[in-house]
Amino acid sequence: MSISAAEMRRLDEAAIRDHAIPSLLLMENAGRSVCDVISREYEPCKVLVLVGKGNNGGDGLVVARHLANRGYKVEVALLEDPAKFKADPLLNLTMIVKMNIPRVSMSDVVTEEEVLARCRKADLVVDAIFGIGIHSPVCGIFESAIRAVNRSGKPVLSIDIPSGLDADTGCVHGVAVKADWTVALALPKSGFFEREGPRHTGKIEVVDTGLPRELLRPFLNSPCL
Repeated sequence: MSISAAEMRRLDEAAIRDHAIPSLLLMENAGRSVCDVISREYEPCKVLVLVGKGNNGGDGLVVARHLANRGYKVEVALLEDPAKFKADPLLNLTMIVKMNIPRVSMSDVVTEEEVLARCRKADLVVDAIFGIGIHSPVCGIFESAIRAVNRSGKPVLSIDIPSGLDADTGCVHGVAVKADWTVALALPKSGFFEREGPRHTGKIEVVDTGLPRELLRPFLNSPCL
């Protein structure tokens, strides 16, 4: 069973409010689970992680940290000024800085070709630009980055949802990542199966983020869960 963006936000809020699970821990669990998928499928290699300012970007930073600890050559591309980062992603960026993981700022005007060149140096591109909250057309550096990713010819793994795809309707907001693999956090999103969703998600794998089972139960098919 799939879930809407609003329902997913309510589950996260309930976990934080009613079960005393810190949002930072949910982010850590999500990133580690995505890292486990990458580690299972890829030997240590060059990985480029494209990061936005929100929680999806924070998940990407957790992925970058754990991949680096497992021997991957990781580069983080920051598509937003860190001054605009939310609290949890900012803390994870601080950890990245302390670990001396290579990073490049692309928050200023950067061409599609510049992003493309970085993508082509990697063996795997991780899309952590936008999460499930996007509802407006993609533009600026984000449009350039997504177009570059799609042109790169490199394997692409999207965290939770391909950036630019609407989590509810499956519509593309101007441009969206065409992922080879979408690692959905906790539950698949409704938009995966609507309109343009199937053309952008690639293979879908759902991973655990540590949400309490009682919160997930109404969305699970098995009667024994």
